[in-house]
Amino acid sequence: MWLIILALAIGAVYASLLYLFSKKYSKSLTILLFSLRTIVVAILVMLFFNPYIKQKINKIEQPIVIFAQDNSASIIMTKDSIFYRTKYPKIVDSIVNTLEKNYDVEKLLFGGSVNDASSRHFDRPQGAEKSHEISRFRFAPLEMSFSEQYTNISEALSTISRQYYKKNVGAVILLSDGIVNQGINPELNIENYPFPIYSVTLGDTVSYPSMTIKDVKYNKTVPANMLFPLRVTVNALNNKGKEMNVAVKMDGNMVENVSLPVTSNRFSKTLDFNIDSGDEGTKQIEIMVGQSSRRVFITVTDKKYRVLCIARAPHPDIAAIKSALDDHFEFDVTFNNDVETRHGTSLQDYDLVILHQYNDETFQETSLQIPTLSIIGSNTNFDAFNKSQNIVSINRGAANTNLDVRGRFNNAFGLFTISSDIKNELKSYPPLALPHCEIAFNGRHDDALLMNVMDIETSNPLLAFSTDSEGYKHAFLFGTGCWRWKLYEYFHHKNNDGFNEIFSKTIKYLLTEKDKELTVNHKDSYLNTENINISAELRNPSRELVNEPDLHIIINNSYDYIFAKGDNNYNLNIGMLPEGIYNYRAHASLGGIEYNSSGTFTVTSEGAEAQDLTANIERMRSLASQTGGKHYYIADIQQLTKDLQNDDRITSISRTETRYDDLINFKWLFVIVLGLITVEWLLRKIFGIY
Repeated sequence: MWLIILALAIGAVYASLLYLFSKKYSKSLTILLFSLRTIVVAILVMLFFNPYIKQKINKIEQPIVIFAQDNSASIIMTKDSIFYRTKYPKIVDSIVNTLEKNYDVEKLLFGGSVNDASSRHFDRPQGAEKSHEISRFRFAPLEMSFSEQYTNISEALSTISRQYYKKNVGAVILLSDGIVNQGINPELNIENYPFPIYSVTLGDTVSYPSMTIKDVKYNKTVPANMLFPLRVTVNALNNKGKEMNVAVKMDGNMVENVSLPVTSNRFSKTLDFNIDSGDEGTKQIEIMVGQSSRRVFITVTDKKYRVLCIARAPHPDIAAIKSALDDHFEFDVTFNNDVETRHGTSLQDYDLVILHQYNDETFQETSLQIPTLSIIGSNTNFDAFNKSQNIVSINRGAANTNLDVRGRFNNAFGLFTISSDIKNELKSYPPLALPHCEIAFNGRHDDALLMNVMDIETSNPLLAFSTDSEGYKHAFLFGTGCWRWKLYEYFHHKNNDGFNEIFSKTIKYLLTEKDKELTVNHKDSYLNTENINISAELRNPSRELVNEPDLHIIINNSYDYIFAKGDNNYNLNIGMLPEGIYNYRAHASLGGIEYNSSGTFTVTSEGAEAQDLTANIERMRSLASQTGGKHYYIADIQQLTKDLQNDDRITSISRTETRYDDLINFKWLFVIVLGLITVEWLLRKIFGIY
């Protein structure tokens, strides 16, 4: 209000100078011209202050129907595979097209992870605006490949719940066989699910007699010439009274053979085996139950690494990182730097030092010829830390509080590989706690994870790597609380595979020999259905990254490839390989010097989707009943459309939104100003002033 009064006052003063003391016009014309000029000047003055207008808008929000389609391989491994490959997609498209007439339809494909089919294949007519009228637009058909090697229904439902929070979701249509081989059982925490689930059971609902391997648990890396545990869970369906034979072979040699009596038609048993690892190398272990078999691969190593953690105080991060390491790591912890008193040894006897919240000014990291992993937190002494090394400088901010920082994978990172599932889930991990600070690296560094602060993506590193002038590798984790990552993974997946992979690969990279100029990076194991991607780095004698020479790799003395050159590195996509153990040798020649690197990776056919092919009808019924939805078989899927249209809960809602718009953005205001000036000009023109 004060701005309007001020603007009118300025406009009146300006108009007074033009008209009130002029004797050229009649009294009525003078008043009219005075008023026109006052209004024009007042509007211009207000625009100078750029005010905004508060508006309340009523918005009609159409109901959303979410189509969640199971894209896992088990759907087409049954006798109805031809139906699901040919006729089923057309049935789904027909139902989607019918629903789009009344609802906004969002389509998702899921397996081990969730893909938004709507965003990838959304086809909006030319010139159409994105609005609540999205239901008028036609979506491209769901591109179902049924190629996912895992099924995680719980993760799919959780993703829907997060992404559509406070949206007008009328129903979730879940089309699946209900077979879960990753994550937790979805019916365990579905009771308070915010949306009704209309479940459609796909696949084979007939229970045939079968003997299968449900799960195999083992350590991928074990010490040489020691017994290591192997846990196998087997299932038998409709085989009561028969014998189940469980055989375990290592490199083709029988290790153990156990016979079990099957005591029920839904029989399950967990067996523990202790196997001699033998000599160093990669070993193939085959488990056989009836017609079912599973192959796994282990790496037997004869070297033990010693890791020392120097911490300010006990912290759950330390135990979490220790648990991520294999049996060939010895892990010591001290809460002071008197290592000789505590452990009877010196720092130089260790292969790696972990500094958790560094705070000791007497300890000089720069004097150590040893790799380090530094974890920065609120108790870190930044002044002492900056003096202890010359790689990174950290200055505390003005605010004496902690930030919640989440991580996201840096796609430009190439020092080692991270599984795609983990890359996608990193943003969902609980945040780390980091004080307000400024981070500045003094040289080259490679960022594996970048920070998200308050859901805003930043370029600040969360997990970074650098190499000192002596060639020793160092890693920096900016934030404490990584133990929450481990708990998150166990809650959602009943394992710690992602957490273990991040930290075990971090530590293994730091332990790579400092004088190894050619480094080849790859996963330890691949599925026979995924592409094998390998990257490499070559350093000249000055420790500079180069990629001038061609880099060759020979696999199993049969496959010969040349790497593609990237930005100071090399990349290679081999494609898919059959199951087996693959030994490789990479070599390049630079300046008359030959560089070589060798290693091993495995290709497995875990077959998680093939272990259980009988649709879990009870699970699909339970998900529907606990959320207020309905359950259908594939033969009754047409009834689903009718029931949704008759469901009174699925309706449009009206929302009132408060919006603030800058006054200068209103085009009609320009028209008013132009019109007033024009009228004033015409009046002056008519009466001979212009």
